[in-house]
Amino acid sequence: MAGDFLDFKQLRYFAETVQCGTMSAAAKRCQVSQPAMSLAIHELEKRLGEQLLTRGRRGVVPTDAGRMLLAHTDRILAEEARLRESFDKRGGLRQSEVTFGVIPTIAPYLLPLLLREFRSRLPGVKTMVLENRTPDLIKRISDGEIELAILSDVTKEDRESHRLTTRLLFDEPLMLALPRRHEWAHRKKDPVPSELNAEDLIHLTGGHCLRDQVLEACRLNQVRQGLQCDQLETALAMVAADLGMAVIPKLAVRNTLPEQVVVRSFQKPAPSRKIYLLKKKDVTLSEAANEIANILVSDGWQG
Repeated sequence: MAGDFLDFKQLRYFAETVQCGTMSAAAKRCQVSQPAMSLAIHELEKRLGEQLLTRGRRGVVPTDAGRMLLAHTDRILAEEARLRESFDKRGGLRQSEVTFGVIPTIAPYLLPLLLREFRSRLPGVKTMVLENRTPDLIKRISDGEIELAILSDVTKEDRESHRLTTRLLFDEPLMLALPRRHEWAHRKKDPVPSELNAEDLIHLTGGHCLRDQVLEACRLNQVRQGLQCDQLETALAMVAADLGMAVIPKLAVRNTLPEQVVVRSFQKPAPSRKIYLLKKKDVTLSEAANEIANILVSDGWQG
């Protein structure tokens, strides 16, 4: 082979000439002049060191060498088209942005991991995160303000009335955060949710799905008189101050806990919450939002 590389343009001109049967028809289809088409094919023959086309009764036909090249040309040009499409998509993504929602009891623990991975794959995409409670995120997805939401509790009624679809990401165990001086902090037997004293529990305020999940796990009908707060970090600070105990999701344990807090697993079967990815039914996600979904589905975030 005289040259080092094949030229995609020359291959395309060659394939079009064989298909059209005449160089003039191929030049018209490729929107180039016939001399330019002839020169490109001549350069291709020069690169390969063999004649590729010859004139027959019904026009231009490939030689033996031309037929051998033609057997590979369609595949080469198809791969080139796919490669161009992939880079075009990347170029479009670099100029795009994506907005998604997440509930507060997941956001501080999952977002650093998720966004680090997302930006390593698509560094130019602008990400906007809306942190809010489940009812607000459901409304914003229903209204088309955001594409995705990561949350823990969506009722069948909400899914049907707002035309939503969920995908289970993982089951996240719930754990018990205790003051280090509490007698349960160091006992051998793990705690059981039903043995918790409702008066000792520090709860999140109403509207947090985790609050309802804790009530269910501990078999409580309602929050009794006691401390309530709006953030898990505040609840943990209260636990550290020996003001009570709190049921927390396992993801929260990944962050640095206050020194005076000990976290214990519950006895099996331990309570857990389901983490879902939520989107509007029959709505196609943008490339960037789809990449977020792929990361969430493919990686184990509950570990």
